[in-house]
Amino acid sequence: MKLKVLPPTLRKNHHYLILDVKSEVEISKEDMLVYCWDACIRYWGENHSSNFDLWVMRHYLIEESTHNNEAIFNYKTVLRCGRSYENDLRVALSTLTRQNKKRIAINTIGVSGTVKSGISKFIDEDIIQ
Repeated sequence: MKLKVLPPTLRKNHHYLILDVKSEVEISKEDMLVYCWDACIRYWGENHSSNFDLWVMRHYLIEESTHNNEAIFNYKTVLRCGRSYENDLRVALSTLTRQNKKRIAINTIGVSGTVKSGISKFIDEDIIQ
């Protein structure tokens, strides 16, 4: 017997955080997901963090520059989380300042209900295409 798809009224609701990430090293989409989960688990613990339902939807390299002979990579990331957990996720991400002995800064630009509207509102589409 084929499994039935849940109707939209029974599915979990998500919100999408648009993040501005600055780092000294290149960060892949998978690395970004690991960093976010690590920050959440360290701050909130496994029990509360399991409700966040985190996933990196999009990860764009916006700019690569140098400052004082150090490379700086600027990314825009779309991060999915469960509805009503946006502020908990923001708090956990604000504690993340270093990863693998390299500096990293994560700022939340905004929150959106869909990926498409989040990209159109908070990310310049000319840069990512």
